[in-house]
Amino acid sequence: MADRGALEAAAAAGVINAAQVAPLYDFLSSSAAGVTTAPSGEEDLRFIRNFHDVFLAIGIVLLAVGLGTGVSVYVATAGIGDGAASAITTGALFGGCAVIMWLLGEIFARRRRLFLPAIAIVLTMTVFAVIAAALLYVGVLVGRGFDGNGLDFSTMPPEVRVGILIASAFGFIAPLAFYARFRLPFSLGLAGAGVAGFVLVAAMTANFELTMQYLAPLMLGLGLLLFLAGVAFDARDPARTTRYSDNGFWLHFAAAPLILNGAFGLIGALFGTPAGAGSTGALVMSASGDGGNAPLHAAVTLGVVVVLGIVSLLINRRVLIVSTLITTGVAIGILMNAVGLGAGALAASTLIALGAFVLILGASWHRVRRGLLAWVKPDGVWARIFPPEAPSAAV
Repeated sequence: MADRGALEAAAAAGVINAAQVAPLYDFLSSSAAGVTTAPSGEEDLRFIRNFHDVFLAIGIVLLAVGLGTGVSVYVATAGIGDGAASAITTGALFGGCAVIMWLLGEIFARRRRLFLPAIAIVLTMTVFAVIAAALLYVGVLVGRGFDGNGLDFSTMPPEVRVGILIASAFGFIAPLAFYARFRLPFSLGLAGAGVAGFVLVAAMTANFELTMQYLAPLMLGLGLLLFLAGVAFDARDPARTTRYSDNGFWLHFAAAPLILNGAFGLIGALFGTPAGAGSTGALVMSASGDGGNAPLHAAVTLGVVVVLGIVSLLINRRVLIVSTLITTGVAIGILMNAVGLGAGALAASTLIALGAFVLILGASWHRVRRGLLAWVKPDGVWARIFPPEAPSAAV
């Protein structure tokens, strides 16, 4: 079997081009197998290889925290002047911190292809970029004589709304630029989450009350768009061996909380919980009310979890199920509470049920997939969206 780490090390040493790693890995893997087989269905997490990557990522985070703290201390003690000058100086310095992170990306993401350090770099760079954009805009705004005293979100002036949109836009512009340069799959997922966040912020700045009223369907819609984008990448690599699959994984990772909170928020609205309560919050509020609808609420929530589980099995992605674990645990606890279990027995029973669910599904993942895929056309587009199980896959 080909060693992807060795190929990436060869690319880092300049023996082969970094763009050749994935296709060469695929070719060697196929040659080692002797024949091209159906995918095994295992999601290979390639963003960490050894503790050296963890060590470097910790160092990058510590450096970023130190840079941010240093900027804050410098601005606070340097006596720069009025609010406008202070904001512009601070924003420029944070922009410089983002540039430093980008230069580190040239070393660790482009030259050495170390994915976990690159993830730390793009996260910190994005935070620095958002802060820099916000402070620079505030500095310009204050410099023009804008007075921000007594601001209220519902009566926010257009100038402030524009500033919020500019700052939130860098939440996806920065990771998208990082992806364009370094092709880091995580940065594409971060950019997708940033786009969703920008849409939510834009809606809230336009009409906060209306957005909160329709927050659940808006989150669900955004999550489904990211989910479809992830499926599109998965369809280009049903064997889950190239960067396309990694792109799909991180897009699914970004989509999962939006889909869950949107779907469970809609369910919560049916049972009278306030808009924006979230998936777990809606269940807890339902249980803390009169209690009459709590078991039904929990049962409907578990029904949605089952549907998401089926979808996860069909597309061969476990991330959606993992994202439901907390909400699933709360729902199971509410159902058990409805039959009169005490606090200790309730906690133990919930954890046992949840653990058993994960273990049973994990142990029978491939067998269950084969049963579901019997209803799916085994070739063409459908086979790329719902990849077939390899005969040798573990059961």
